[in-house]
Amino acid sequence: MDEETARGYEVVYREAVRARDFQRNAFDALRARVGYLLSAATIATSFLGGLALRDHSDEGSWIAIGLFVGFGAFALRLLWPRAEGAEGFTATPSIVINEYLEPEDGEPSEVGVIYRDLALFAEEAHDLNRDTHFKPLTNYFRFAITLLTAEIVAWVVDLAIR
Repeated sequence: MDEETARGYEVVYREAVRARDFQRNAFDALRARVGYLLSAATIATSFLGGLALRDHSDEGSWIAIGLFVGFGAFALRLLWPRAEGAEGFTATPSIVINEYLEPEDGEPSEVGVIYRDLALFAEEAHDLNRDTHFKPLTNYFRFAITLLTAEIVAWVVDLAIR
């Protein structure tokens, strides 16, 4: 493999790692937004629920409380510690050494081949994270926002009809 091709694989590898960093940042941003929404939901439930439950509770109050519980469950799912593999791609040094630098059956691999394979492994980890973790968590987030909105509406309607 010539040096130009090896440098090309290095560029691809660096871009694959950069894509994984962007994905990790997106995970963190999603969780931060959920934390803010959980704070807002707690304040809204305390304030509006306190007003609505001051005299008595009715069906509207119980609906709003149920929506808050549902929102809390989805928020906790999003804030729960990450599943293994969701943190990011890292190459295991012993595997790289044994497979590429000190193989039992031959000469060490060229640097370009190492970069190429590591880039492909990083892409595979990125795609797995996207499909297994990020897409489902994004859908949970959307549903949690819907539950929070419905909860606020339920409290306001409950207060308005009293």
